[in-house]
Amino acid sequence: MVNRHIKMNSVSKLVDSISLKKSLENNSLHHIYETLNGTNKELFPRTLKIFVFASISWLICLFSAYNWYLFPILASVIIIAICIGYFRSSLYFKNAAYTFSVYLFTQTALIFYITSIEISDNVIINRTAACLYILFGYCLSFYIIKIKLIENVQTEYLVDNEKLGKKKGTIKAVKMLSVVLMGFIVLIIAGMQFYRVNKWWIGESSSDALSGLNGTWAGMILSVLLIFIGIVILIIITLLPTLLLNASALVDGLIYKKYSEEFRKEYEFTEKEWYGE
Repeated sequence: MVNRHIKMNSVSKLVDSISLKKSLENNSLHHIYETLNGTNKELFPRTLKIFVFASISWLICLFSAYNWYLFPILASVIIIAICIGYFRSSLYFKNAAYTFSVYLFTQTALIFYITSIEISDNVIINRTAACLYILFGYCLSFYIIKIKLIENVQTEYLVDNEKLGKKKGTIKAVKMLSVVLMGFIVLIIAGMQFYRVNKWWIGESSSDALSGLNGTWAGMILSVLLIFIGIVILIIITLLPTLLLNASALVDGLIYKKYSEEFRKEYEFTEKEWYGE
């Protein structure tokens, strides 16, 4: 289930330290009602959107078959697991499950699309690099999500708590990363427009300049620098889907899970209204 997958150790410990009183103070009846029934502002039901997101994600993941046929199979298993997790979630957790599922669909599509890129003429090198990238991509993105959840718990529920003192530096770094990711999107859009207007001379100038550096120390240093820049850009691109995650909705879902019956009885919801069918 989705709510089990996201329960990372440090996040779980922090959620467990939040009192029922504080949880109720931060979640009014109106907020709970909107969590259970939506805001009535959505054009399409979430169930339909989950199927659409899953389908698009799966279609994009099919490109990874260019590298190895096992990659789209693995992606399909992940996408099916996400869907099962969403539909098996209790009604009170549906909002949290939805935001996490949308993030996972996007993250999976991006990671497996990038694995379709071949970096060498050697099949073994391509597949090994792709496997390492899949592992690295998920681990790094989940770590960023974990820090975002910790930051939300800290600011919303544990403002005066010192439990997260050792994480403050990391939280600031992740906040800065979010700014960098937003700036990267703007830079990409601006760069594309600039290239469209000036590509007629950029290509010729770049080709002439690079050909003159072949076999020189300057050329080697430039190659290493370009590889480093390429790796940094790849990491930034990999982390772009983390901008989609609504950490607040996810944390609220974990709080409702912890105090499930207490919330239901406090706000007088029936079991069907709270847990669903």
